[in-house]
Amino acid sequence: MKKLSLSIATLVLAGCVNTELSTNQAQYDAANQARIRLFGQNGRATVMEVNANGNTETVSVGGGMGQAFSSLVGLKGNESIGMPATQFSKNPAQFANIGSTPFFKEFIVPANAEITVNNSIRTPNHTFTDASTGKKTTAYSYCSGQKITFTAKAGKDYEVTPSASTQECGVTLYELN
Repeated sequence: MKKLSLSIATLVLAGCVNTELSTNQAQYDAANQARIRLFGQNGRATVMEVNANGNTETVSVGGGMGQAFSSLVGLKGNESIGMPATQFSKNPAQFANIGSTPFFKEFIVPANAEITVNNSIRTPNHTFTDASTGKKTTAYSYCSGQKITFTAKAGKDYEVTPSASTQECGVTLYELN
């Protein structure tokens, strides 16, 4: 029982891990910055790399232990910084699958920064038994979709959505304005 309590406490504290870009504390300045919305969920993380002025910062939405666990139990909420709503942000559940509630998180990024976004999927393990030998084998599936790279433009809002099927890797980039 003590180990179970410790495990739960660890997962809860892991949910407090910061995945904010350092620029997120500043007020949004449309003349020098852009905003981006990423979707994530348990087993389907979205990873963004921001390259600006020789520095690279990486964030993961849905890939951290705390975020994944919160998505698993349906407790992870959206985190908006005021970007306009879209058909995807109004209904993130369209990307849902069993045990994985989707959510989005918005970030401020510097204008003229090179942004690379990728998502990955880890499918449930599949165990099968060889009929002739009786040997059990477990298959693990993990795929990483194609990366999208673009340069953020000042005053623009971007949204990156996962593929429509939870069995496919890949993301789609939308420029909202």
